[in-house]
Amino acid sequence: MDKFIVGTFLLLGFGFYELSGGSEFEPEQLQTQDIAVVEAAPEAVPFDQPQVTRAAPMQIAREAPVEEAQIIEASLEVPAAEPAVEELTLDLRAVSGNRVNMRTGPGTDYEVLDKLVRGTEAEVIEITADGWARIRVVGTGQVGWMAERLLDAI
Repeated sequence: MDKFIVGTFLLLGFGFYELSGGSEFEPEQLQTQDIAVVEAAPEAVPFDQPQVTRAAPMQIAREAPVEEAQIIEASLEVPAAEPAVEELTLDLRAVSGNRVNMRTGPGTDYEVLDKLVRGTEAEVIEITADGWARIRVVGTGQVGWMAERLLDAI
């Protein structure tokens, strides 16, 4: 086996050598340019004279003339608002299985938070398309996920 590996290595090396030009290989010559270096000596600035520089003039955009404000009549009377009554409907359900796993996410791959017994009341918060319900246990307020088919209407 060792002879086979060494022989293969030598054969591949020779093949690479020949395919890349062999002994006739000449590397490509890169064109280079000489760069002239110019050293500029900074001018001496006297410290006893103030240095004055001017900023470039700025062009200020002129806005269109503003129209005068119009006076609108106002009333201090506030119309009586109808009280908004929001009906809060809770989707309360009861656990139908003997001991049902409540999980951290919508699927059996998620960790079990608690086991709920038959008759435990829970509020359904949301239901996914694949049949998992996010619930809040009425007695403890704990939130988790369980299969919707294991919940019966109260």
